[in-house]
Parts: sequence; C-alpha cells; structure tokens
Amino acid sequence: MVPQSPTGIEPIPSIEGRPVYTASGNRLGEAVDLCVDLDDDRVTALLVSVEDPPEGMEVGPRGIRVPFRSVRGMADIIVLTGDPGIEAAD
Repeated sequence: MVPQSPTGIEPIPSIEGRPVYTASGNRLGEAVDLCVDLDDDRVTALLVSVEDPPEGMEVGPRGIRVPFRSVRGMADIIVLTGDPGIEAAD
C-alpha cells in the first residue's frame, strides 16, 4: 500500500513499461508516461509506445496519446475502454 500524504492525495505509481490492452484484449503497446494539466490538477492522457500499430494509426516520435477518460483500469496492466480516440504524440 502506498502511504498517503498529509493532504490525502496519493501519488501515482510509475506506469512506465506496463502493457496496454484494448477492451477486446488486443495489446496496443507499453505505457510511457501520463500527461498532466497542471492548471486543472488532472491527468489528461496516457502516452503509449506502439511497436506494431494497426493499419491507419498515426504514431508520433513519442508514440500515441490516449485520452485518460479511455483508461478503464490500471494495475499490472492497463486496460482501455473500447477503441479509444488516439492521436500521435509528438
């Protein structure tokens, strides 16, 4: 268990290297990092490295950016909801 800070906010453990799967069970890639909106204090997206992208998927130098609302769960693996809207990550 991660110790809680005095403010009651728990830090997010490192997700780098965790496998990322779509809801249908297809492996999309590996988690790289989280994108955070510092003004709103919220996570906005998950960066994923993709080795073998599906046809038609545009992949940027840092992989792809998946909106965080499309993340269904995070533990040893990361599962996405459906086929999320994905954009190339510069």
